[in-house]
Amino acid sequence: MRWLFHYDRLEQVFSALLLIGMIGVTGLATLNFFAALWPELRSAGMAMDYAQFQSLFDKALAAIIALELSRSVYQGALGRHGLVQVRTVVNIGVLAVVRKFVLVDIETVSGILLIGLAAAVLALGTVYALTHWFEETFDGRRKEE
Repeated sequence: MRWLFHYDRLEQVFSALLLIGMIGVTGLATLNFFAALWPELRSAGMAMDYAQFQSLFDKALAAIIALELSRSVYQGALGRHGLVQVRTVVNIGVLAVVRKFVLVDIETVSGILLIGLAAAVLALGTVYALTHWFEETFDGRRKEE
């Protein structure tokens, strides 16, 4: 059983190292977003076409996904496992699907892809609702005891 303690320690060390890397990735994604946003802000009088708008949202969602992934790694480094980490991973999945919806060209995409993305949203929403229900149910029972 002592090796489990060492494994937990090793997991925390690797999570801390990954967190340092994720801070860099999140910073780069955020800088990339602001680098794309700055020219648009400077030309505020100009009309922005849909492709530019789509690109800005892509970069913003990439930064948010990186931030959520950093949060998941941070929770692992703290040793928080379970429903909290599941909910964070589900949030990342929802953001990734939303990002795909933003990037997809409706006129050229197949209906099968849209059905698949819709199914992914339903599945992720179901898992999120179940984690929320489990947390409320079990936290409520613990408070009553």
